[in-house]
Amino acid sequence: MGDLVLQQLANGLSVGMTYALIALGLTMVFGVLHIVNFAHGEFYMLGGLVTALLTSRAGVPYLACLPAAAILVAAAGWATDRLAVRPVIGRPDGATIVLVATFAAGLIINETVLATLGPAPIRVDGIAGVVKLGPVSLTWQRIFAIVFGILLIAIFQIILRRTEFGRQLRAVAQSDYASRVIGLDVERIKSLTFILAACVAALAGALIAPILSFNAGMGYHTAIHGFVVVVIGTMGSIPGAVICGLGLGLLESVASIFIGQEIASACIYALLIVTLLFRPNGVFSRSA
Repeated sequence: MGDLVLQQLANGLSVGMTYALIALGLTMVFGVLHIVNFAHGEFYMLGGLVTALLTSRAGVPYLACLPAAAILVAAAGWATDRLAVRPVIGRPDGATIVLVATFAAGLIINETVLATLGPAPIRVDGIAGVVKLGPVSLTWQRIFAIVFGILLIAIFQIILRRTEFGRQLRAVAQSDYASRVIGLDVERIKSLTFILAACVAALAGALIAPILSFNAGMGYHTAIHGFVVVVIGTMGSIPGAVICGLGLGLLESVASIFIGQEIASACIYALLIVTLLFRPNGVFSRSA
């Protein structure tokens, strides 16, 4: 039993990294645009789709698919921002309209993929090989997903803290009005943030596709978990999103040993309810 728990903890790290990256993108959009993007899970799915099609049908090496997925889904993010976000976000009830508009955009993306490719899963060949560390066996793909995810988070922190764009992004997140007063192009910064979040989601999908295989419904389940992570980890908190994402992946993987995958997921949602009851602003908020 001890070996099984260790194995599930190791597996949970790669899944948890996916949740962390999804939550990171959701947190970026909420922190800067102050909206909830319901199409975010479909950007994750599109990242897996691009990887699946390029590897299985075009014979492109897996590593070359990562930048391709990021670029192509960035284009989808740009289109969603132009068509579903920017036209309505400035209205008095813009946040509510954007929620519905991005939900509709996500449905359009998902139904288009289903109509084109069908619901059957597509196997994705990632990085081959297995590493054995005592009782724990990890595929190189899982290790790559963990390491690459850590690298992405580190790069984002560097961008956020050390670059001019990062300073502008933080300024807009703190005060939209003050940013306009000092001459920042707020609309451009918001659009770039939305597109950057789409790229992160696409890379998360490309990382997990060789582990779990691609299917058109993969975005829904992961997006729901991403929203759970964001709420528990505090809306707008990047450290909270990353820590809670990893923690959720580990908890879900270990709990599935004892109570099954479905009940483990239900327990995660129960944890969300408990958090909303006792820490409605999230566990990383300064006040309850």
